[in-house]
Order: sequence, then C-alpha cells, then structure tokens
Amino acid sequence: MSISELYKAVNLITPASSGQTPQTQRPTPSKGPSEFEKVLDNQQVNLSKHAATRIRSRSLPWDGEMEKRVREGMDVAEKKGSQSALILAGDIAVIANIKSRTVVTALDKSEMKERVFTNIDSAVLV
Repeated sequence: MSISELYKAVNLITPASSGQTPQTQRPTPSKGPSEFEKVLDNQQVNLSKHAATRIRSRSLPWDGEMEKRVREGMDVAEKKGSQSALILAGDIAVIANIKSRTVVTALDKSEMKERVFTNIDSAVLV
C-alpha cells in the first residue's frame, strides 16, 4: 500500500463519537476475466528433463501449437480428476503428470505401435 493510499484510508475513518457512518467505496465489477482467471488460463506445461531429451532426440514437433494442445488435454484430464494421463495429439503421445502439469515422456507414432502404457488413469485425445 502506498503512502497516498494509506493517507486516504485514514481520512475515511471517523471517530465513534461523531455519530456518522464512514463512507466506504465498493469495488466496481470488472468486465472480462479477473487476474486470477488470467493466471489459470496461462498455466504452463512443464517438461521433465527426460521428456525434453526425448523430444530433441526424436525430433518431435514441439512448438507453441503442440504445447497448447497438450495444455488443453491436461485441463480436460484435470477436470475429470485425473492424476496421470496419456495425451494423444496427432502423431505424438505424451505421458503427463496432471497435478504438476509436467510432461514425463514423449513418443512419436512409430514408437506407439504395440506399446503398453502403464501407470496412467486416463487417456485424452486432442
């Protein structure tokens, strides 16, 4: 709180003996998303060291659009109560820890053939 805001707040206080009710200002409702909603919308996708290595070594297309798709998949899984999910985004599959919003590993289409995915509680197609 700045000094000028503090000074204004002190001036709003009236002594109890004056019999007057102090005037308070109500915050005006804002149009559009609140700051909290903006933060929630901008939750990032974290990459584990292992996932980052896999993406580089397999030359997987990881760009802003792919990250957005994975983030949307995480959002859907989180709303359903998932903790660990397989997210299929086009020709790429990622295993993600939903609570920490971290991609644990990533695979391309050729590596998904006849693979068994364990320790996941949901799968999301985005």
